[in-house]
Amino acid sequence: MPSPSVPTPDAAAWEGALDTLGPWLAAVGPRRHADWLQDVSAVLRLDTRDPRGWHTVDQHAGSPSRTPQAPYYPLALVDAHHLDHHLELITRREAAMLLTRHCAEYGGSGLHRGSEAALRAAARTALARFGPAAEFATNEDPLTDEFVDDDPIDDLSGDEERNAETAERCRRTLAVSCLTHPAAERDGYILDLGVVAASETEVGVFWNYFID
Repeated sequence: MPSPSVPTPDAAAWEGALDTLGPWLAAVGPRRHADWLQDVSAVLRLDTRDPRGWHTVDQHAGSPSRTPQAPYYPLALVDAHHLDHHLELITRREAAMLLTRHCAEYGGSGLHRGSEAALRAAARTALARFGPAAEFATNEDPLTDEFVDDDPIDDLSGDEERNAETAERCRRTLAVSCLTHPAAERDGYILDLGVVAASETEVGVFWNYFID
């Protein structure tokens, strides 16, 4: 029997999920365009505020590295045209697995809290904000040949063997189409790893970094 989907979080559950995950950047903005890449671009440009007034994470806020030459540091290529060439569509299951792995391995200075199971639950909660019809994308390229997901429920609970298989494929897939600014690369930012979520009314971004 399919497992029930994850309930839509309230503000407290959303903040708790982000606190557990500990990403470098987690932000949501309004969706105003049919092409939601334009709205994702606005969020990555730090031009939006959360439509619900909920918690946002930006661990580079106030960084002296954010200069007129690098206003979105550590990211650079955040306009819709570049995003179209750097992001690949994925399923909810893949998005949750990747968000879990990104935060577990590359989260903000190791600030994430909890076990892998807690991280998985937090990832599912965070993505549930965007509803059952949400679309997801990542800059890990390509995932479509690595994953097969025909589960109409498309959640991560109740099928341990399948979850383990998907997680292993996520771990093997690390061909990343980076958006990192050259200034950040000089500072040791080797990779940026993102997950994007888009509903009919909101878009969200979750970004982490591998720093050498």
